[in-house]
Amino acid sequence: MEKVTTTDHSTTEKLEKAVVCSLLMEQHNLPDVTGWLTPEMFLNPDTGFIYQAILAQYEEGKKPDYRTTEARMRRMDAEHCRRIGGMNFLADSIPLLRHNGNMHDYAEEIKRLYTLRVLEKIMHEGMAKATSPETDPEELIAKVDRQLLQVQEKYQVSPPLKKVGELIEEVIEIHEERVYGNAKESSILTGIFGLNHLFGGLQSGELYVLGGRPGDGKTAIGLEIAIGAAQLGKEVCFFSMEMNNLQAMNRILTGHLGMNGKSLRISNLRDADFQKMMRFRKSWENLPFHMDYSPGNSVAHIRSKILLQKKRKGCNLVVIDYLHLLISKSRNGETPDQIVDRNILALKRLALEANCAVLVLSQMNRQSESRSDKNFKPNLSDLRDSGVIEQAADGVMFIYRSDRHGITHDPDTNECLKGTCDLIIRKNRNGDIGIIRLRHNGSFTRFKDAGEGELLS
Repeated sequence: MEKVTTTDHSTTEKLEKAVVCSLLMEQHNLPDVTGWLTPEMFLNPDTGFIYQAILAQYEEGKKPDYRTTEARMRRMDAEHCRRIGGMNFLADSIPLLRHNGNMHDYAEEIKRLYTLRVLEKIMHEGMAKATSPETDPEELIAKVDRQLLQVQEKYQVSPPLKKVGELIEEVIEIHEERVYGNAKESSILTGIFGLNHLFGGLQSGELYVLGGRPGDGKTAIGLEIAIGAAQLGKEVCFFSMEMNNLQAMNRILTGHLGMNGKSLRISNLRDADFQKMMRFRKSWENLPFHMDYSPGNSVAHIRSKILLQKKRKGCNLVVIDYLHLLISKSRNGETPDQIVDRNILALKRLALEANCAVLVLSQMNRQSESRSDKNFKPNLSDLRDSGVIEQAADGVMFIYRSDRHGITHDPDTNECLKGTCDLIIRKNRNGDIGIIRLRHNGSFTRFKDAGEGELLS
């Protein structure tokens, strides 16, 4: 079939009528297109109206024909049905349809032309905005990028079902390449042994959530994981919405060089401190660790930067500090919980799209601090605005500081817990859960395994 242009409306409308007639003549064609061809894709809204009536019957398990379809059209919108003359609207097209063997090709062409019309609209709107001197270029780029992503997600056809034998063969090939070939390992090892042990390293395409109360050390542990992965050669991007670059680097210098945090904040440094920082700079100058501070950041902005970084140097791990500071415009009166849910699902899609691991830090609610059993250890339900968060995440972990609750010794081993905290793995979609004991410095800017790879359970 010869491709048509978006300006050839007459040819497009003939294609649309041919598809609708084919579906009415041979109902076995319905499964070929109903999963991806939608009424809005029709250039002529009247033909799309008829297709919508056909689709409604098919979704109810019925076999649409001319009479049942006209009856359904009257039920959906009697005035619209009367205006187009009911099924007489197709009277001039039925005699022209010699066979329906090309129906699938016609439907694909309808979708292609519709997608081009959507893209044309996006480009025109973008060009109009670009000519306005008041337009913020970064916001315009993010908006167009978000619209293009929506087009890609909505109009791509999902891959066909595969036999399990095919999938097993693909998995074997992947593992053979990893063991015997030169494929890059999809696991992202961190500087925390327990995480490497329980998760097998953070995995590409997966979303992880680290929860904690304010002051627990979420940012410090997020930095420890990110820096550890970068030191092992992985490309890491750290997005902060709470600390600017100066504050973040001061925290890193405090933790890694043992420098006085107060001296860094007020620039009360000695020559020896500057010498330390110069040596540190030299050792880190080629570290594949990238930082971004953008207050009021959004998932769309982060996605744009990650995909750009993916093209430039690659990206293995994304750390976001933190979930509840991500902005998102409310849609139709959404609640804050629903906005958080939408953002977490978008981050899961980003992990899959960019084929990288995404670690997002999250606040906890106060529920764990008021339990009657005095255990105080956090559960999945303690995630602030939880629900979709715990469902979408591949791994969920919490920071538990016993000293917050006056617990100074381990009740089982009588070990002194001063200077320690536990990282509790509550969800691991592809492995075990457990507890990792960490030690921290006095300023809570550095966390390490309590012992050589200590894993409590």
